[in-house]
Amino acid sequence: MSSTQPKHRKKLNSEQVDILELLYRFRFASCKQIASYQHKQTIRPVQNRLKILEDQGFIAKRYDKTYKLRGKPAAYYLLPRGVKTLDSLIPREPHEPINFKQIYRNMNVSENFVEHCSNVLQVYLVLKQQYLAKDNIIYRTKSRLNYECYDYLPSSLPDAYIRLGDNDDEPQFFLDIFEDTQPFFVLIRKLKTYFKYSEDGDWSETGTMFPTILMACANTSMQKRLRKRIAKELQDSYEEITFATTTLETIKNNESVKIWLPIDEDGDDPAEPPRPLSLLNL
Repeated sequence: MSSTQPKHRKKLNSEQVDILELLYRFRFASCKQIASYQHKQTIRPVQNRLKILEDQGFIAKRYDKTYKLRGKPAAYYLLPRGVKTLDSLIPREPHEPINFKQIYRNMNVSENFVEHCSNVLQVYLVLKQQYLAKDNIIYRTKSRLNYECYDYLPSSLPDAYIRLGDNDDEPQFFLDIFEDTQPFFVLIRKLKTYFKYSEDGDWSETGTMFPTILMACANTSMQKRLRKRIAKELQDSYEEITFATTTLETIKNNESVKIWLPIDEDGDDPAEPPRPLSLLNL
């Protein structure tokens, strides 16, 4: 037995279990993000919890000298022991079992994938802060959508399904995030997937309005290019889909809820640029 192995394993407290659940939902998270999620004013208490979880083999982190040079924080993720413990502590619906294969892949995914997961989490943290007045924000990531009971969703799942409240008549959204490491054809392919999905009518079995499609781009240049293409696709299609875009920088740095730019088939008029709206007003 290693000398660093703890001699006694105390029962995990609720905040430690909360960290495991967060890492299951989002795959990767920084200490600062976890502190924000748990409403902590400083990262110190979270650092202590992470150290205990790491020492006991529940989680691990990605961090090396390149991270330090880039000013990039360590990215924490679940280990098999952690997800097995989580599965034993939190009851789950029979049709939504924990995806163990996903956890085994955590150690081998690319740095681009880690960054993407971090961005998906960051959007959630911002929305959670912006819409405190809502009783509950439903924010389901791919780890919670990849089940047969959700076979009415697009085959190429969104990064997140969002609903601003518990009721089915609350505003609903599909969110996709695009980093600058992704070639533009990936964005176009995703865009066309939504038009095909709308044509097929699979969402109609939910009996609710078709979700608004949110697309968060790495930068304004990508956003401008994407908005032109969305307008063209809307012109060429009979489908009535609402799209809105923003940038990752806007999401992270803007405290206002009005960060989403709607778009229609006429495209953007330079003389009258679109006004940013909140999710509730799209």
